[in-house]
Amino acid sequence: MKRKMMLSLMILFLCALSSAAQTTPPVTDIRKVDFLNFTYNSAQCSQEYGKQGIGRLVNVRNGEFKNKRVYFSVMSDRIIYADLTGDGKEEAIVPIDCGAMGANFSRSEVNVYTLENGHAALLAATNDKSMERDYRASYTDADGYWGINENGIKANNGNLQIEVMVDGPHAQPKYIATMEYGLTGKMLKLKAKPARRNA
Repeated sequence: MKRKMMLSLMILFLCALSSAAQTTPPVTDIRKVDFLNFTYNSAQCSQEYGKQGIGRLVNVRNGEFKNKRVYFSVMSDRIIYADLTGDGKEEAIVPIDCGAMGANFSRSEVNVYTLENGHAALLAATNDKSMERDYRASYTDADGYWGINENGIKANNGNLQIEVMVDGPHAQPKYIATMEYGLTGKMLKLKAKPARRNA
């Protein structure tokens, strides 16, 4: 009986230590959040690659989760900070790429985080599926959507601008469309018909 009690106490102690190690100290600046070592809520990536190992919650270490079949990655030089809520405090806009190992294309999610009680909280999100739907609603003659342009995420006067490659073949898209989103509550809403230019 004593052995079982000692074993139970040891397990509880180890669980408490593990929980304490995973809890990050509160911060007062969103720029101090370590998004390269973070747990993400995944939408499109988990839907498309769930059977290969990307779940609804993804623990990223050093900017990456991967196995033999899939990857989920965040790059520090692509994270941007801007006030999207108009409260005078910055939010973090974190682009995520995911896909099959060795494939010649990827999927993207864009998460917007704010600080709540000293910790990063997901405020709003979009992904390739939503952006393609928004683009096609604006251009009924659209014949392709090929994802976010390299370094195509910016902030503009409190709005989020995302440049996406559209129409034409995947290897040589015809246009780059600028999707401009504003925050409405916890939703990113397209502000106007996307402007597009030749790629």
